Amino acid sequence: MNLSRWFGTFRAPADGEEMSFFDHLEELRWVLLSCLGAVVVAAVGGWYVSSPLLDYLITHTVGQAQFIKVQEAFYTRFKLALLLGFIAALPFVAYRIWNFVVPGLLQRERRVVYPLVIWSTILFLIGVAFSAFILTPTMVRFLTSFGTERMVANLSVGFMLDFYIRMAFACGILFQLPLVVAILSLFGIITPGFLKSKWRHAIVVILILSAMVTPTDMMSQLMLGLPVILLYFISIYISVMIYRAKPEESDEDEERPEPPPEPAPTGRESEPPPEPIRRDTEPPPDPEPPPRKPEEPGPLHPSDSGDWSI
Repeated sequence: MNLSRWFGTFRAPADGEEMSFFDHLEELRWVLLSCLGAVVVAAVGGWYVSSPLLDYLITHTVGQAQFIKVQEAFYTRFKLALLLGFIAALPFVAYRIWNFVVPGLLQRERRVVYPLVIWSTILFLIGVAFSAFILTPTMVRFLTSFGTERMVANLSVGFMLDFYIRMAFACGILFQLPLVVAILSLFGIITPGFLKSKWRHAIVVILILSAMVTPTDMMSQLMLGLPVILLYFISIYISVMIYRAKPEESDEDEERPEPPPEPAPTGRESEPPPEPIRRDTEPPPDPEPPPRKPEEPGPLHPSDSGDWSI
């Protein structure tokens, strides 16, 4: 029996060798088998815990429950044992799935996915614990308190467990709000300014979702809505911290108007600029005048010829 397959030590391919499609299917088969085996082993231990846990849930809600069908008590304990086994084996299941997926991720993707998986699991478990130990017992006690002397609550244990599971799953999903806001802020889809400006709309949406999840009483709606509203304002703080880590993508840069487009080239920009006129420091010397021609002798004056005749 190859124990390395059960605990996540995959076959490392040789240098330059790529795993084929069927090799990936074989590894996926071992991942699913190991996860299923871990849940079954944990569910065996959860079977012994299911009886006192059911007694605790019933004692802190209605005080006493019944089972109408013959097999209802067995099915209820079996369902609770599987749920406890899945919760107990969740770290091992997450490890096996992560070990199967991580070889195909880049280093940057690994740094993002790994904390997301951890925080998603933590927030889901916090929501489940809040529902199981605070929200659901308070809702059941409040709703059953409207009975009278002749009208007594006599709930079946199967209905009680299903009600607990639905409320726990709904709270686990709603408690993922900070993680969803962190992912959207990380990718720049939403900004802290948007969350701050829409907080009134967010409160209305949260109360509507709380009314859809819980029974139709105001107290249950507020008991679920108020923690989620608190998580919304915590999400705003998380978004602010993420954007402070990215100063180049701040809100001011997003709200700043874009500069006007540059005018289209007219064709003159491609012509080289004219050369500047070069001026010497000293002016050039004046050109020499052309040589002067000798004057031709003109007619003699009568006084010069000595001819005094009239």
